[in-house]
Amino acid sequence: MAEYCIHIQHRCVMAHHLPPFEPVTLLELRGLWPQFENKDIRRLILEVQRYRLVIADIDRLYLTIHQAWRDQVGGDLVALHLLKQVMYSERYRLPSDA
Repeated sequence: MAEYCIHIQHRCVMAHHLPPFEPVTLLELRGLWPQFENKDIRRLILEVQRYRLVIADIDRLYLTIHQAWRDQVGGDLVALHLLKQVMYSERYRLPSDA
């Protein structure tokens, strides 16, 4: 089991290959919309916002699953703990108005 958990942690770390950058704020996204009428640019803006909404949904689902696991089984599920770490990193990477 421990080897599997290390493998999961390794995959989570290896999935990030982007250079560091400042995240785009919601205010910046809204400012870009009227500046660019190009459909592809607007699709990218929508994709960023959609991604943020999906991440918020996943975060809420995590809380529900975690509570159900504790109520039914007790303790913490390792995969959920790793998911929580990924969600925590992403949540605090984003600007506060995201």
